[in-house]
Amino acid sequence: METNSKEAVNSNQKILSSLMLVILFVSMGQSVYWQTMPIIGREFNFTEIEINTLVSISAAMFIVFTPFWGKLSDRIGRKKVLLIGLSGYVLSNIVFLYSASLGLIGTFTGFSLLMILLISRVINSAIGAASRPASGAYVADVTSEEDRSSGMGKFGAANNIGTILGPVLVGSLVGLNIFNIQIQEFGLLTPLIVMSMIMALAAIFVYVYLPNNKIASSEEVKETKIVLDFNLKLLISIGVIIFTAFAIVQSVTAFYIQDRFGYNLDQTAKTTALLLGTMAFMSIVSQLTIVQKYKGGPLNLIKFSIPLFVLSSLLIIFSPNFLFIYSGMAAMGLAMGLASPGYTAAASLNADKDNQGAAVGLAMVAPGIGFALGPFLSGLLYSSSMNMPFIFILPLFLILILLIRKLEKSY
Repeated sequence: METNSKEAVNSNQKILSSLMLVILFVSMGQSVYWQTMPIIGREFNFTEIEINTLVSISAAMFIVFTPFWGKLSDRIGRKKVLLIGLSGYVLSNIVFLYSASLGLIGTFTGFSLLMILLISRVINSAIGAASRPASGAYVADVTSEEDRSSGMGKFGAANNIGTILGPVLVGSLVGLNIFNIQIQEFGLLTPLIVMSMIMALAAIFVYVYLPNNKIASSEEVKETKIVLDFNLKLLISIGVIIFTAFAIVQSVTAFYIQDRFGYNLDQTAKTTALLLGTMAFMSIVSQLTIVQKYKGGPLNLIKFSIPLFVLSSLLIIFSPNFLFIYSGMAAMGLAMGLASPGYTAAASLNADKDNQGAAVGLAMVAPGIGFALGPFLSGLLYSSSMNMPFIFILPLFLILILLIRKLEKSY
C-alpha cells in the first residue's frame, strides 16, 4: 500500500511538471497577443480606445465559454478539453494572421478591418478558453487539499514564466520578416506566427505525453453540482477586482511608455517587454518562495498582496524617472504572485474532487471579466490622463479589503 502511495505521488508530480510546461505555453500565447496588439493597432491607426475595446470584447468570450469548458472537462476529461483549447488557438490564430495581412496590404481599412480582427479574436478566445480551466482542474486533480495552494502557486509560476517569455519573444522578433513575406510591415506579425508554431508543438506534447485523467460520471457531477452561493459570489467579486486592476496596468503599459518617453515602436516593444517581464519574474519569486512554504488559508495570500498593489500604483503615479516605474512594476508582480494562487486555491477548495473542472471554470470567470473590463476602462481613463488608470485602481483595493472581511465572517 505504501509503495502504491509513493508511486501515485511520483506519478502526480510528473503530471504536474508536464502541466507546468503546457501552462507556460498557454500563458505565453496570451502574453504575445497582449504585447503585439497595441503595436499592430497603432500601425493600423486605431485609437487606444479602439484597440483596448477589441481586447476587451475578445476577453469577454472567456466569461461566456470558460465555465462551459470547465464543466465539459469534468465529463469528457481534462486532456481532451486541453487539446481543444491548444488546437483552437493555432487554427484561430491563422485566421487572425490572415485578417491582419489583409489590413497590411490595404484590402481592408478602418472600421471594417477592426471588425474583421475582432471576429477572428472572438473565435480565438472562445475556443482558446478551454485551456485554462482544463489545466487548472488538472492541477487540482493531482494535488491534495493541504498542498492545493502550493500546487496553484506552481500553476501561477508557470503562468508568469510564460508572461515573461511572451514579451521577450515579441521584443526579439517584432518587425523581423524572418519568413520573407513580401508585405510591408509583415514583421509585426512574426511573434504571433512563431507562437502558433509553439502552441502546435504543445498540443502534440499533450496528446503524446499527458495521460487521460479519471472522468467523473454524469451522476457524480449532477449530485455535486456547483452552486453559485453567497460565498462563491463574494469570492468571484474578489477575483474580478484583482484581475481588473492587473489588466488595467498591463494593457496600458505600452501606451504609457511610448507616450511618456517618446519611444518608437521598436523601443516601446523592448521596454514594455522589460517591464512586464520583470513584473512576471517577481511574481514567480513570490510564488516559488512564499506561496510554496505557506500552509494557511488562501484568502490570507490575497490580504498580503494588497499593500504591494497600493505601493506599485503610488510608485508609478509619482515616478520622477524610469527607475520608479520599474520598481512599481516589480511590486505589482510580487502582489499578483500572492493574489492569483490565493484566489484560485480558494475557488478549488470550494468544490469537491469530482467537480474541480466546474469549480475552476467558474472561478476563471473572474479573470475573464477582469481582462474584459480592464482594457476597456484603461482606454477610457488613459484618454483623459496617462496617470488616471493607476489612480483609478487605488480605491478598488479598499473594496477588496471589505469583501475579504465579509467573506471571512460568512465562513
